[in-house]
Amino acid sequence: MYFNYNFVKWLYFSLLVIMFGSAFVLIEISLKSFSPVGIAFIRVATAAILLSLYALFKDFDLKALKSNIILIFILGLTGTTLPFVLISWAQTTINSSETGILIGFMPIFTIIGSHYFFKYESINPKKLFGFILGFFGLAILLLNNDTNINLYSNLMAKLAVVLGAFLYALNALLVKKIKNIKPLQLSAAVMSVSSLQLLVLLGCIDQSIIISSVVFFDSLIAIIIMSVFSTAIATVIYYRIINNYGPNFLSLVNYPIPIFAFFAGVIFLDEVFNIYSIISLLLVIAAIYISQKY
Repeated sequence: MYFNYNFVKWLYFSLLVIMFGSAFVLIEISLKSFSPVGIAFIRVATAAILLSLYALFKDFDLKALKSNIILIFILGLTGTTLPFVLISWAQTTINSSETGILIGFMPIFTIIGSHYFFKYESINPKKLFGFILGFFGLAILLLNNDTNINLYSNLMAKLAVVLGAFLYALNALLVKKIKNIKPLQLSAAVMSVSSLQLLVLLGCIDQSIIISSVVFFDSLIAIIIMSVFSTAIATVIYYRIINNYGPNFLSLVNYPIPIFAFFAGVIFLDEVFNIYSIISLLLVIAAIYISQKY
């Protein structure tokens, strides 16, 4: 039982790292054809349709959804609508590697919120050291990774990603307030609400979904993969991890995600790689080990 529990726990963890980590590269490819809000809307609306259709074959508890409708609306804003738009917009001026690194602020926000505001899990010195070590590993990558990553340029874009990280942390903490809704049903409900929110946003800012005269094939493939794997399936896993293992464990996903996003950018988008990448990776691995060991 112990082996199975831990195997499933780390399998979910690894899958979410791959799905979320690849999203930053997929966004960068999608931006050749689609607007930032358009990307957010397409991936969320597609996920909403797929998850809702699948959820219809399961026991769909409408009463539980209605009793949590306000919280579901907030989860849509904090978990998908606002961060998806902010991150897509930021990547019009900063690369996927840097975006992934800045998302690493989420674990810090989560552990502070979990301890001081939501009272879910207390901070002990060794756990705190693990979180800080992981953040330090990301800071090394952010501050020293050649000229591609510059702390002082595109400041608004960087702040947009950090705000997205804060919203992700708030979302992870608020999910624990949801009662009697299974992860699949919650995912379908949140994606559906978020789709409506993004549709309203599109109308308000009068922004087209497609921004180029020709939709590039690689952009189309990227947004399909992102919608199915990095949004629909990833959201179900995301809520299952929070439900089974807590928001602090989920937040640890955001340390290897930047590393994965960085190396994906190096492999597929010819972004710069150097020794600081290896140092950062080792620190992140050590941080995850310490945070879970103690």
